Amino acid sequence: MPSSKSNVAIAYRTLKQAILENRLGPGTQVLEQEAATQLEMSRTPVREAMLMLQKDGLVEMRPRQGMHVVPITVGDISEIYEVLVVIETLAIRKLAENPISEEQAQKLFNSVLLVEEATEKNDLSLWTSADKKFHEDVVKFSGNVHLKSVFLQLWDRSQRARCILLKHHGKPINTGKGHGELLDLIKLGKAEEAANLQKSLRAVEESAIRDLMFEMINGVSPITKSGT
Repeated sequence: MPSSKSNVAIAYRTLKQAILENRLGPGTQVLEQEAATQLEMSRTPVREAMLMLQKDGLVEMRPRQGMHVVPITVGDISEIYEVLVVIETLAIRKLAENPISEEQAQKLFNSVLLVEEATEKNDLSLWTSADKKFHEDVVKFSGNVHLKSVFLQLWDRSQRARCILLKHHGKPINTGKGHGELLDLIKLGKAEEAANLQKSLRAVEESAIRDLMFEMINGVSPITKSGT
């Protein structure tokens, strides 16, 4: 029988994935008992998992109402991408300014190959995981241990909007080509060029998300109008 601690981890992982993939969309209300029944566990680990999601900034806990999935706003996206770009470009500069190890380069290259494979197969799930792995490793390999935790929280909060964009377009905005070019610049030690490339890739992505959100708002989307 799973321990209470493992049940918390299962509930957290399951609910978080549902939120990031928009199966629990912005504004969705989920009662503790409702989630506990679906997950076939008691309410206690579910409540703890929901509190963890609240710390992640993905939900708000409400008395006797369980968790409320926070809305995605245009203002949120602008602020998240503003900070995300700062973190990513800082990590890229630090990584490019020092000789990247063969092991690190190979791990990044493997992610690039997966991104390209996912693009060819139009496998959005594979593309999403490979894309995250690539950028997470770039931040990790930068050597600044504090960047990673901030990066992951921002990534999760932006992932919901990114998933909406992927499903709307049916394919990624930025393909594996951008990842490969970025890796080449990092390996060549061209820190500023690599940072500028990442800025431009994120700008294209953010612009596409903002445009889509405005379209959905005008079409009475469940995405909130707040922050426009």
